[in-house]
Amino acid sequence: MNKYAPLLIGGFILVGLIAYFASNQQGFYGWERDYKVAGENPYDMKVLHALLENQFELDELDKRVDKELSDEPETAKGTTYLYIGQQAKYTEDEVWHLRNYVKAGGEAFIITEDINDSLAEILLYAEDCGGLANWEGRNQFIRKEKVYASFKHPSINDHDYEFEYWYENYVGTHDWHFIPSSAFCDNDYSEDQYRDYPLAALGSFTDDEKKEYVNFVRMKVGEGYFYFHTNPIMFSNLYLIDTAGLEYVNYVLTHIKTKQLYWDRESAMRPVKEGEKRADKPQIATKSPLEYIFSQPALRWSWYLFMALGIIYVIFGAKRRQRIIPILEKNRNTSLEFVETIGRLYFQQQDHKGIIKKQMHLFLAHLRQRYNLVTRDLDDKLIHRVAVRSKVDKEIIKDIFAEYFRLRKTLETPYAKVDVDTLNNFYLLIDKFHQEVNKMEFVDKGIA
Repeated sequence: MNKYAPLLIGGFILVGLIAYFASNQQGFYGWERDYKVAGENPYDMKVLHALLENQFELDELDKRVDKELSDEPETAKGTTYLYIGQQAKYTEDEVWHLRNYVKAGGEAFIITEDINDSLAEILLYAEDCGGLANWEGRNQFIRKEKVYASFKHPSINDHDYEFEYWYENYVGTHDWHFIPSSAFCDNDYSEDQYRDYPLAALGSFTDDEKKEYVNFVRMKVGEGYFYFHTNPIMFSNLYLIDTAGLEYVNYVLTHIKTKQLYWDRESAMRPVKEGEKRADKPQIATKSPLEYIFSQPALRWSWYLFMALGIIYVIFGAKRRQRIIPILEKNRNTSLEFVETIGRLYFQQQDHKGIIKKQMHLFLAHLRQRYNLVTRDLDDKLIHRVAVRSKVDKEIIKDIFAEYFRLRKTLETPYAKVDVDTLNNFYLLIDKFHQEVNKMEFVDKGIA
C-alpha cells in the first residue's frame, strides 16, 4: 500500500494544479453576485472584510442565528449582527430569536435585496400604519445602468455617490432594489421627511430623472435597532477600490455604534421553506443510498472489501513516525497589506494626476470627519478654522491649499500630465500636516 501511495498523492496534486490554473487565469473574473467573504471577484466581499477587520472586532457565525446569538441583555448590548446577501434565509423561530436579540439591546444590520417573509411579517406589522397592507410589494426595483446614492442626515447629505453596474467589462442594466413609499406612514409621508416609527429613512438613491427611492432605513425595536439596506452590490469589491464607493460604505458603517460585529454567513448557505421549524437533530432520510448496494451480493462484498482495505491502510500505512510540530504563523498587519494592495493598483496605472485628486479628496474628508468642518469653500476662513482646531501652524495649511490651487488647472485639463516629483511634493505637504497633528497630540498628553 505504501508503494503506490506517493503515486496516488502525486496524481491528485497534478489534477488539482491543472484544475486550479485552468480556472484562475489572470484577467478573467467571475461576474456573479456571490458575495463571498474571501472572494476576489468584482462582486465579492474581500475588501469589505478587510475594512471591517480594521474597524471592528469581527467574528463570523458558524451556526444559525438562534444557536450563536444570545438574546440576554447583558450579552446582547454592545454587539451588532450583520448579514449581506441577496436574501437572508430565516425560519420563523430564527426571526423571533433575532427580534428578541435586538429588543434586548443588540443591533441588526441586514443588507439584502429581498427581506425574508417571516422577518417582514413579524417586524413590520404596524397597526397605526395600516398593518401589512403598507408592506405589500416590498421587493421592488428599478432597472437602470447607474444610480446616485446619498444620505438623509444633514451633515453628510451634500454629496451623491455614483454606482454604475458592470458585467464582463461592459456597462449593463441592474435591478436596484428599494423600499416603497407605502412602507411609511401615509399621514406623515412627504418627499423629504419620514416618520421615525415604524421606519426612518437614512439613505436613498436617484436615477437620471432625479426620482428618489429609499434604500436605507432604520427601525427601533426595544432597546436596539434594525437597519435595512436593499443594495448589497454597493458593498462589493468593484466599488470599494474607488474613493467614492469607499466613502459611501464608511458613512453607512458609521451607523454601527458597537465594537463587536458578528457576520452571519450561515443564513445564506441553505434555503429554508417559509414557516419551517428547524429541528435540533437532522431528519433521517426514508431511503438510504446504501440500501441498493447491500441488496446486491456483488456490490455488498465490494463494499466490504473497500472498507477492509481502508482500515488496513489506516492501521499500517497512515501511521505517523513523529508527532506533527505545529507551525505558529507570524502576526500580520492586515491593514498594511490592504494599503499596499491599493497602492500597487494606483502605482501600476501611473495616474499621478488622479492620485493628487484623491489625496486632496481624502484630506478634505479627514477635515470633515476629524474636526467637523464644512469643506465646501476652500478659502481663508477654512484655513483659519483648521489651524485653530488642529493646532497646526497656519502656514503649513496654507502651503497645502496654495499647491492644490496651483495644480488645479492642470488637474482639470483632460490630457495634462503631472510628473512624479510634483506628486511627491504634494504628498509631503499633507504628510507634514499629519506629523504636526501627531506631535501636538503627544504634547497634550505630556509625552516628551
